[in-house]
Amino acid sequence: MLRLRELADGDAESVRRIHADGSATDVWFGAMTGAQALAYVREAATDPGLLVRGIEVGGDLLGVVRLRLDPGRGTGRLSYIVREDARGSGHATAAVRQFLTGDGLPARVLAVHREANPASGRVLAKAGFTPTCTSAGLVHHERARR
Repeated sequence: MLRLRELADGDAESVRRIHADGSATDVWFGAMTGAQALAYVREAATDPGLLVRGIEVGGDLLGVVRLRLDPGRGTGRLSYIVREDARGSGHATAAVRQFLTGDGLPARVLAVHREANPASGRVLAKAGFTPTCTSAGLVHHERARR
């Protein structure tokens, strides 16, 4: 069963592994290091403008969902990542849907994915996002609070 939970310092190695495959390395300008993973986990616990939940299935942390809040605009930017060996099982879709049922979310949630990654677009569509434009190889999506 999938559950979303807060991250703890002990999750740093799992977070590093989640961000270790080729599709995520460009986000970190290379493979995420252990120190970067620990900083990521600690930022999730201390930054009031950031809502982060780990995606856990059967006791295994296999992904992360994040929302960077922009109170001035009444929006938040959603991102998520699932470890490469756990993709294709519906975990991202279930996690994003569950995450978006939480309290304290802004009126509009935005998300972006690479045009070359249509699977991410399908996850967003199943979670109620609508594509708004494509620019520089990126597809922009929006979801209004229901």
